[in-house]
Amino acid sequence: MNIIFKSKIKLFSNSHRAILLCGLFVLFFIFSFGMVRSAEVGADEVNVQENDQRIKQIKEEIKQTQEEINKYTEEVKAQQQKARTLQRDIAIYNSKMNKNELELKETKLSIQAADAEIDEIKEKLTEGEIKIEENKESLKNLIRLLYSYEQDSMLEILITRDNLSDFFNEIDAVESVKNGMFQAVISLRIQEEELKLKREELEEQQEEKGGLIQLKMYQNESLAGLKSEKNELLDTTKGEETKFQQLLEENESVLPSLRAQLSEFQSLGQKIEFDDAYSASEYASSVTGVRQEFILAIFQRETRLGTFKGTGNWEDDMYKCYLRLSKYFPEHEAWYINRANTEKNAFFEVVEQLNLDPNSVKLSAEPKSLGCGGAMGFAQFIPSTWLSYKERVSAVTGHYPPSPWNLADSLVAMAVKLSDVKGVTEGNYNAEREAAGRYHGGGKWYKKQSSINYANDVMNWADWYVENLSSLQ
Repeated sequence: MNIIFKSKIKLFSNSHRAILLCGLFVLFFIFSFGMVRSAEVGADEVNVQENDQRIKQIKEEIKQTQEEINKYTEEVKAQQQKARTLQRDIAIYNSKMNKNELELKETKLSIQAADAEIDEIKEKLTEGEIKIEENKESLKNLIRLLYSYEQDSMLEILITRDNLSDFFNEIDAVESVKNGMFQAVISLRIQEEELKLKREELEEQQEEKGGLIQLKMYQNESLAGLKSEKNELLDTTKGEETKFQQLLEENESVLPSLRAQLSEFQSLGQKIEFDDAYSASEYASSVTGVRQEFILAIFQRETRLGTFKGTGNWEDDMYKCYLRLSKYFPEHEAWYINRANTEKNAFFEVVEQLNLDPNSVKLSAEPKSLGCGGAMGFAQFIPSTWLSYKERVSAVTGHYPPSPWNLADSLVAMAVKLSDVKGVTEGNYNAEREAAGRYHGGGKWYKKQSSINYANDVMNWADWYVENLSSLQ
C-alpha cells in the first residue's frame, strides 16, 4: 500500500514539476525572443529612417542658409565702413533685409527640424513604452511560474528523482532561468533609463521649438520694421542725395520709425523716455565694465527696450504651468512640483518686499510650446534667479531691496549676470556672444539653434548701437 501511494506521489510530482519546468523554459524563450524582436523592430523602423533623412536634409539647408547670412553680414559691415550717403544707407537696408529674410528662413527650417525630431522621439517613446509593458507582463508570468515551481522542497525533489544526475540537471536548469531573469530585469532597467532620457530629450526639443517660434515672431517684426524704415527714408528724401545730406546736417535720425519705437515705453504704468534707457545702460556699464552697446542689445532682444515685459500672471503662467508639466512628465513630477513652489515662493518674496500686489504684476506668459513663463521686468529674470542676484545688485545701486521693474536695478542685474562670463568686461566678441547665448539658453546654449540665433542677433544689435547710438541721443 505504501509503495503504491509513494509511486502515485512520485508520478504526480514528476508530472507536475515537468509541466512547470517546461512552462518556465517556454515563457523564458518567449520573453527573451520578445525583447530581441522588439529591439530589432525599433532599429529597422522605416519611418525613423525616413525621418532621419528628412532631418539631415533640413540641417544641410540650414547650413547653406547660414553661409548666405554670413555673406550679407559681411556686406553690411563693408558698407558701414563707407562715408554716409543715401546710396550707402539704402544698400545697407537691402543687405539687412536680405539677411533678415534668410534668418527667418533659417528659423522656419529649424522649427521643421525640431518638429521632425520631436516626432521621432515621440515614436521611439511609444515603441519603448509598449515594449517595456510587454516585457514586464512576460516577466511577471515567469516569476509566478518559478514561484509555483519552487514551492516543493529540495528534499521532495531529491526523493522524486530516480538518480542524482536528474536532480542536479533540474537544479541547473532552474538556475539558468533565474540567471536569465536577472539579466532580463537589468535589461528592463536599462530600457526604462533610455526611455527617461528620451522624455528629457523631448522636453528640451519642445522648449527649443518654443524659443524658435518666439524668435520667428521677432524676426517677422524686424523685417517689417526694416522695410518700413527704408520706405520712410525714401519718402522723406524722395530718393535725392542732397535731401539726405541735409537731414544728416540737421542731425535728424535716418531711422525715424525705430526712433519712434524707442522714444517711450512703460514700466508699471510710468512713462520712460529713451534717454532714461540710455542713462541706465550707461550707468550699468560704468559699474560693471560691460559694454553699453552690448547691454542695450540684450535689453532690445529681451523686451524691445522695455516695451514688452509680458502679459502673464504668476498663478497660471508660472505656478500652475509647472504643475501641468509635472503630469506631462511623471518621471520628473517631484522636480516640477518643487520648481513650481520654488518660483512661487521666490516671486512672493520679491513682490512682498516691494509692497506690490502679486495679482496685478505682469510676468512673461507661458510660451506656445513647452515651458513656463514667469520672467520679471526689464531684464526678464525668473524669480529665483532674481533673488540669487539681488544682493550683488543692491551692493551697486544701493537699493534695498532692488526691483526687477526699476530700470537701473534691472540693467545692473543684467550686466552683472553677463559679466560672469570671462572676457565680457574686456569687450571680447566671442565672450559677449557666449554671454548672450547663456542669457537666453543657459549653459548648453550652443546646442540650441534658438539660442545661437539669439546670440547672433544680439551681436548684430550691438554693432548697430555702436554705429547709431549717438544719432539717437
